[in-house]
This record gives sequence, C-alpha cells and structure tokens, in this order.
Amino acid sequence: MKILNYSFALFIFFLNGFIVKAQDIPPTTSLVYPGTDGRLVYVADSLGNKIPDFSNAGYKGGGVPIPYVAIKETVWPVPGDNSDNIQAAIDRVSALPRDASGFRGTVLLKMGTYDLEKPIYIKASGVVLRGEGMSDIGTILIGKIPKEKQASPFGRSALVNIGGASGTTPQEDTKQIITDKYVPVGKRSFNIVSAKGFKAGDRVLVRRIGNQEWIKAIGEDSTSVGRYRWRPFNINWDRVIVEVKGNTITIDAPLFCAIETHWGGGEIVKYDDQGRIEHVGIENLRGISEYNPAVRMTSYGNMDRGSFDERNRPHYEGDEYYSDENHYFNFININNTNNAWVRTISALHFASSVVQTTASTKWVTVQDCESREPVSIRAGARRFTYQLNGQLALVQRCFSQKGRHSFVMQNSGSSGNVFLDCEAVNPYSTSEPHSQWVNGALYDNIKAPLTARYWKDISIGWAGANIVFWNCEGDFLIQKPPTAQNYSFGHIGINAVIFNTLLQDLTKPNGHVESMDRHVSPRSLYLTQLKERLGAEAVKNITMEGQRLE
Repeated sequence: MKILNYSFALFIFFLNGFIVKAQDIPPTTSLVYPGTDGRLVYVADSLGNKIPDFSNAGYKGGGVPIPYVAIKETVWPVPGDNSDNIQAAIDRVSALPRDASGFRGTVLLKMGTYDLEKPIYIKASGVVLRGEGMSDIGTILIGKIPKEKQASPFGRSALVNIGGASGTTPQEDTKQIITDKYVPVGKRSFNIVSAKGFKAGDRVLVRRIGNQEWIKAIGEDSTSVGRYRWRPFNINWDRVIVEVKGNTITIDAPLFCAIETHWGGGEIVKYDDQGRIEHVGIENLRGISEYNPAVRMTSYGNMDRGSFDERNRPHYEGDEYYSDENHYFNFININNTNNAWVRTISALHFASSVVQTTASTKWVTVQDCESREPVSIRAGARRFTYQLNGQLALVQRCFSQKGRHSFVMQNSGSSGNVFLDCEAVNPYSTSEPHSQWVNGALYDNIKAPLTARYWKDISIGWAGANIVFWNCEGDFLIQKPPTAQNYSFGHIGINAVIFNTLLQDLTKPNGHVESMDRHVSPRSLYLTQLKERLGAEAVKNITMEGQRLE
C-alpha cells in the first residue's frame, strides 16, 4: 500500500517483531513509488510524461563493474620532464592488439612524482593509465607552468586527454521521420514511416527537432531576455535499437525531452562512429596543476550566489586568495569516447575541472574522486569541477572543495547523466544544469546547493529541463520551464537559493516539489531503477557496502 507524504499520524505497526511508528517510515512521492509488488510505479501526466529511468548511466550502460586490466608497460619517475616517457609507454600499449574484452593493456606509473612539461594523450581504444595511489605518497603527476601564456579558459588543453579523432557521423540516407504526434518524456518506443532499414543492435541518433515556434514558446526568441537570441536546434540522443516490431522502434534508454510535431517533430538516423575510442580508463593517481603563488586577488570576482548571510559567510570572506590562471585548467578531458572511466584520483589546484566530458562521449563512470584547493579567479568559466557535457555518464562518491559549479552539465547535448552520493564543501556557487536546455539529469543524494532554473541577462536562459533532485541536501531553487518540468523530491534545505539579482528571475513558476525537509523512499532512485532493470547483482557491482539499498 502506498504511504502518502502527509501520513504522519502516530499509527503503530509491528514489523519483524519491532514496533515502528508511522512517522519513522520514509514517505513516498506521488509520481514514482513502490507498488504492491515492490517495483516502482510511475505516474504519468495528461500527456504521458513521467519520471525517466536513469539507470543506463555509467560504464557499459550501468551495472557493470569496472574491470582490472593487465599491466603491459611499467614506468618509473625520473628527474626532470617525464611526459615523453609516459607518452611513449602509452603509445607502445596503443599499438598492441585488443583482447576479447576490447583491451590492449595498462600503463602502470610507479609510486613517485612525475613532472610533466607537456600534456599526455590517449588516442586508442583499450588503454588504461594506472598509478599506485591518489595520496601524497602515491603516483603524482605535476603539470608544470606553461612556458608561454595559455589561451582563454575555453581553449586550454587538459593535463591528461582521452579521445578519438571524431565523434558520430549521421548517415542521412537512413533517416526516417517519427510519425507520433507526441512522444513523451520517459518513453523508449515510437513509430516511424518505415522500419525496414533498421534492426536490433543498430546504433542510432534519435533527433528531437526544436523549431523557431518552440524557441518563441519557451521565451528565448528576443534579445530582451538575454545577450543573445536562441536559434532553433535539435537534440540528438545516442541510442541502440533493442527491438523492431512493424514500424515501431524500441531503444535501450528513454527520451529525456518530449518530441512534438508542433515544434518540428523527430527523426531517427543511423550513424558511424569509427573515430570514437572505447574501453579507456584513468585510475589510482593524483594530479597537481603547478601555479604561481605570487598571483593573488582579494576581490570576490563574479560571485553567482552573492549570499553573505552568517551560514555561508566563512567561505565568502574577502581574504586574499591564489588566483593565477596561467596553468592547467582541467586535469582530465574525455572526448569522442564510449565506455570510459576515471576512478580513485585526486586533483589539486586545477582552475576548472577534475574531469570534463564532451558532447561526443557516452557511458562514462567517474567515481571515488576528489578535488581540493582549486586556483583561479572566482569567476565565470572556472571551477566546473565535475563537468558532464555528454550523455549517460555516472559520477558517484565524488568530492569537491571550493568549486563554483561542482557537479555541472552544459548544453542540450548533455543528457541522461547522474550524480550519486556526492558532496560539495565550501562551494562558491550552485551545482546545476548550467546552460541551454540540459535535459534529463538526476541529482541523487547530493550534498550541495542545487538549481535547475532560468538565467536572465545572459545567453544561458533555461538551463535545464526534466531535471530530478532526489533526497538531496542543501539550499536549492527549482523552476518550471515552458513545455517541460523540473522536480525535487525529499529535499532537505531551503527552497530559495539567493543569487546575484542580475541573473535570477523569481517570477518564473516553481518546479514540482514534494516532501520538503524529509527524505523519501527509496533512498536512491538510480540504484532502485538499476536493480529493477538488471537485478541486485548489478547494484552490487558498482556500489560500496554502505551505499547499497536496504
């Protein structure tokens, strides 16, 4: 029987010999809750939109343990620049044949300190870079200060770069129009004109078209709402066909934004991605970005939150801080890659991201990582600690100190991503979908200030659509975009994050909020969905003992 949020009466139940009061039982939500058989029930709105299944996020589509890959090369630290030695070892492993599991082998960096005058690159599938520990007595990569001043923050390379030559190339001659007038959020099947050219196993892009009428409907067609007008754009979801029945296509993961003929409809098209690499990992090491400690600043910079109340004051003090920017902004960039991971790494002094994935990535897991003491101006385009710009990635059990947007996503290519059991300490801004219609993301048991909202007076506009906050803790702001929704369930914190008044617009309608200041059941939406899709073993494969479902 479903237990409603408002059922706090002092009824007493006898459960396994113990007396349990009703107010001690976590409430459930009205939109997704355990049914009589114990499995989740999803309640759709009048158009069929429902809370999506997020369980396809992570390495190999979720529920698959990260493998231990055999060592094929071993590198010891040497005085001076180590970048050529490490790169040569990576290149030798990259030339080996792949085994039955798709791996060539691991490059092991023995314990010690490695000065790097140049970035490191992994450009082949099946290569793993492993250290012997993320602590100060482990394997430490030090990105030396560049001899020449670097470009703008948007054009700087990372210390470690993973990626193939290209991403997905649509095969336009295979394109078929979706014939449904409306395909709701959370749906995995739809009809097309002719499915004769498609079969199970095909890799496809499902396109959601957004025309000028849609741009106008969401209020992004005028320069009065920001510095720039939005232009019509398509959302491309990277999917695998699991079934073809007649002209009905079923795909492996749901859609995270409704497809509507009124706004341009949708399409499906096969793609080629021979330029993408896969089965690549970085693990068990530390990265440090060397900086000039003489460069300091006392001003606040572009502080997004602008909150100076007593609760937040300790990390908003105007004391002098290190603000050098002529050093590495990112530790690890992942580009044009499927099925990759970053685990058990620590990062110090990078100006922006510990890990950044691009729009051409899919099925990435980042876990058990930490970022401490970033060095940069506290301003825009900095301190995006864990930044997911691709699809179906999982960031879990990760830590950020003094980030701005610690757990963040950008642009409509960012979709289906999950942050699970993470924490931001002393943040200078909120974790959030950050720009232009990020769609279908889950923040699950996150301790950080959070937003899914509208930005005014800059080009961001509606930052996220169909975003779910589940059992999170910290101040938050959640608003409803036109033609979509954002949700908060079981949030402990104040629903009123204070921002710079030039950026916020509190006239926008609130999103869907349930069970304020009381967590809901189940504890984790992602892990429950994963268990129901793949079984209890899948949950065990990717979790620590204290993290698992009861």
